[in-house]
Amino acid sequence: MRITLATGITLARLALLPLTLYLLYRGDRGTAFALLLLILLGDLADGALARRRREVTAFGKALDPVVDKLVFLGIFAVLAAKGELSPWALGLLAAIQLAILVGGIVWLRQGWEPPAARPLGKAASLVLSVGLIAAFAQLPLAEWGVYAGIALGYLAGLDYLRVLIRSLRAGEPLTDAPAPTPAPEAAREDPRTPGIPAGEER
Repeated sequence: MRITLATGITLARLALLPLTLYLLYRGDRGTAFALLLLILLGDLADGALARRRREVTAFGKALDPVVDKLVFLGIFAVLAAKGELSPWALGLLAAIQLAILVGGIVWLRQGWEPPAARPLGKAASLVLSVGLIAAFAQLPLAEWGVYAGIALGYLAGLDYLRVLIRSLRAGEPLTDAPAPTPAPEAAREDPRTPGIPAGEER
């Protein structure tokens, strides 16, 4: 297990979470909100750094989504405990996050590399982040934003389930990337005379 700069940022996000939850529960929303912004900005920074520095690791790819789920569940749990968020929202979010986590465990038990984030999963995280900030700041209609993120999360969960089932049936991790298009017959080179298309020898 190699700890890179990006992985270090992910671990720092995880370390800040308990203090953020404690401050939010005690009512110090200003400091808690500042820490939450650091956590969310760190989520953007760790992935970008890993790709830029070419330090994408299996550990980092597995750890990052787990930290994301803990952040969302932890903040929403405190807001629900304070009566600022419906327990239904917390329950629905916990159910889909747990389902995705179980699916990820099944994937890893096959010995496969952690899957890359899917477009629906990224969209769900973005909308949930906006809803989280709105709920944290006690903005009007914030809970509707949370429900929108949860709905996208369920769609993303179905998308991940589809990929998981296809991969298990095939016995290998599958993606939706199109297969390379073979070169047209007329453009293929004759192996005996490189540079001259097959059938056009002189």
